[in-house]
Amino acid sequence: MSKSNSIKKLSIKKLSPPGNTIQNDNTPTKSISLSNPHKISLQTDQPGIIEVYEDNFIEEMKNLSRLLEEEYNYVGMDTEFPGTVYNVDNMTEDFYYRTLKRNVDKLKLIQLGITLKNEKGEYPKSYPYHTWQFNLEFDKNTEPSHPSSINLLRQCGIDFDKLKKRGINHNVFAEYFMTSNLVLNPDIKWVSFQGAYDFGYLLKLLLGTNLPDKEEDFIQLLNLYFINYYDIRILIKGNDNMQRGLNRLADQLDVNREGKIHQAGSDSVVTIDVFFKLKNSGYINSNKLEDLKNIVYGIGSGRDNDETINYTQIGVNYQNNNNNNNIMYVNLPTIGTNFLNMNMNINYYNYPMMLNNQNNSLSPLHKS
Repeated sequence: MSKSNSIKKLSIKKLSPPGNTIQNDNTPTKSISLSNPHKISLQTDQPGIIEVYEDNFIEEMKNLSRLLEEEYNYVGMDTEFPGTVYNVDNMTEDFYYRTLKRNVDKLKLIQLGITLKNEKGEYPKSYPYHTWQFNLEFDKNTEPSHPSSINLLRQCGIDFDKLKKRGINHNVFAEYFMTSNLVLNPDIKWVSFQGAYDFGYLLKLLLGTNLPDKEEDFIQLLNLYFINYYDIRILIKGNDNMQRGLNRLADQLDVNREGKIHQAGSDSVVTIDVFFKLKNSGYINSNKLEDLKNIVYGIGSGRDNDETINYTQIGVNYQNNNNNNNIMYVNLPTIGTNFLNMNMNINYYNYPMMLNNQNNSLSPLHKS
């Protein structure tokens, strides 16, 4: 493993109000304009996103690979999956990874979104699409899932009947993905937002087997297959003014949504656009990117020890969602925290959580 066990602290000043500036270490002062942090864009047009099913899968993998050769080598990535169904006992330090492993091992990926940009943050010019929304084979009637997640994805436009009939076979997807130059390629730079589950599902497909038992082995596999990757939740760590959810952060940075919220293609566009907004504005420079490379929020050195809670407090402070009694908004710190430490300042955020009716346990629903 190339990284130490602790994340280097960001020494970045808080974002200033609109029109003012922020200062990076060793970086000229530059400006970021902030909009209303509580507004969430819900645009539904998606001119740059192509839907990929089994009938156009091979052709679109060829198109994507060709653009990688044209040095559109920054890959924004997001996934949609059937929720968090299984919990684990024993609140050990690797609780988040063990929960991830148990769910990824037993559940199937539904969608993968891939968006390409070059070093300058430009979309491809030689092809009308910059984003591929891969729709995988999934039968909601037979595959394990959480009903609240399936309902939410359906409301956001995912067609589960089409996934059952025309979805890409998982083994075929893994075979072409492996030979696409997306993985095992040191020229590719992956960008995710709180991407542990995203990478977990991809690794499961590529390996053709369950994820490793040990968290450190999982991280070694990430470094082997993906080589260069960034997690925006790590890049903004240490700035209390930054919104912690993807959509709220995007609106805070005036990043417009293209496509439908909670669809992997659209979310991958937002993810990479937020990354380049931070990068090109001077909020993060090349030194910071190198220091924070290959750290995923919630696991290994990406555990957030500044936002901690005693596990017994979970579920104490919640309110019912009127639309679905199984979804609760829980007042707890950012998902992926180290629950064992209680001696730090706690920053709380409201997260949609799923209630397991069998054991009344709560688990994260979505990261945006």
